[in-house]
Amino acid sequence: MKKIRYSIILLFLALVVSIVGNLTISTLALFFDTYILHLQQGKPSLATQGVFLAKALALLIFVYGVFTLISNLKIFATGDFFNSKLVTTYHKAGSLFLFSGIIGIVISLISIFFMMNYGDIHNQTYLNIDSKGLYILLMILGLFFRLFSAVLKKGNIIQQENDLTI
Repeated sequence: MKKIRYSIILLFLALVVSIVGNLTISTLALFFDTYILHLQQGKPSLATQGVFLAKALALLIFVYGVFTLISNLKIFATGDFFNSKLVTTYHKAGSLFLFSGIIGIVISLISIFFMMNYGDIHNQTYLNIDSKGLYILLMILGLFFRLFSAVLKKGNIIQQENDLTI
């Protein structure tokens, strides 16, 4: 179990490094005119910068949700599935994933609107740090974790009642 936990932590660190790297490159290009990728396209509009900030927020909320799950992995490993802290963790992570997915898909659709109507396509390369399908998957995972937490909460209540009758 320790090997799996360390693997999960290593993958989480890789996720954080990749997201922070993408956000750094995009931030430097969109706000500081430093083009690391040599894709200089011109001054980005305020709408493009706003879309980027909203997408960055969605990604950071997602990372926090994953961190929430990983930080309570020890409780899950002990086999105490009906622990109230674990139930709370799943509900919180589910809410974060759902919120992140909703922000991401809404902002992605808004960015398509701006591209089509205002022709602000010059700096879209720096906004392609996401996928609409992944935002939908995040919303599904968020709803799944919220449902799973409700099932575990019900199981916790049944277990407590069962312990009282013995």
